[in-house]
Amino acid sequence: MTSERGPMRIGELAAVVGVSAHVLRAWERRYGLVEPLRSSGGYRLYGPEAEARVRAVLALRAQGVPVSSAVAQVLAERRLGAEAADPTGQAPRQLIARLREAVDRFDERSVQVVLDDTLDGLGLELALCEVVLPYLVDLGERWARGETTIGHEHFASQLIRRRLSARTLTWGVGTGPIAVLACPADERHDIALLAFGLLLGQAGWRIRFLGQDTPASELLGAVRVIGPDLVVIAATRSEAFQAHAETVRQISAGHVVAVGGPGATPAVAADLGAARLPTELRAAVTAANRLVNHAHPPAQTATPTSTSTPQGVSR
Repeated sequence: MTSERGPMRIGELAAVVGVSAHVLRAWERRYGLVEPLRSSGGYRLYGPEAEARVRAVLALRAQGVPVSSAVAQVLAERRLGAEAADPTGQAPRQLIARLREAVDRFDERSVQVVLDDTLDGLGLELALCEVVLPYLVDLGERWARGETTIGHEHFASQLIRRRLSARTLTWGVGTGPIAVLACPADERHDIALLAFGLLLGQAGWRIRFLGQDTPASELLGAVRVIGPDLVVIAATRSEAFQAHAETVRQISAGHVVAVGGPGATPAVAADLGAARLPTELRAAVTAANRLVNHAHPPAQTATPTSTSTPQGVSR
């Protein structure tokens, strides 16, 4: 059980739960188990929710559950609990409103506080799907209506990108499938693709993120060197895909390729020989897993009367 103690530095939290600070940092970086708050002086602090999550993982570990499975179970239970406690989605709407107000004032400290509350209170998946990406869509729509400026969009984007990028440090760790993620040349909106990579990474994928404004020749060269299980190209305009169609078709001939974003229409996907990812982030992750499992089906076990040979391996 957690106490009523206030926010703690990571060393204090480690002493309370009986796990080293090194382990807590690893669980934070690798799995997103806890999200620190920030004091007015900029110190990273951990509250009762962080303590509760760590204790829940430790309880499962004591039962012999592997740490990755224990963390996944705890995060899922916390997410379901949050949804049950707030079935109307009021909390995400309030967070979006606070984020809008802070960005409108160009108030960086307040933006950081809202992002802390979002990531710590909702967890990575809900934070991205219910707050961060919907807020950016709303910001773009407000800009189109003349209610805000391009300066606000740049200010919000760089702060959000910086916070999300800090969670990519373990993208090269593990043995899961490898995904190359890129936006075509002249496409600079890559935060949704970054968010997609974060959820893939949380599911065990290894991510090679090329990001915005990637020339087709550079993407082709990277794919040849990396040999990924999946190549994902995302753009807001269909023209961004069409301008590099020949190179993308070349990649599609030897690799599983998927396209995403508002510019990835069914016609574009068909023309490029690529799969089309759903616009909803969680559905896109599910689709990516299916694409790789389809390309690399589990090995078949021969029976005494079978003459079949293995068709692939699961990655």
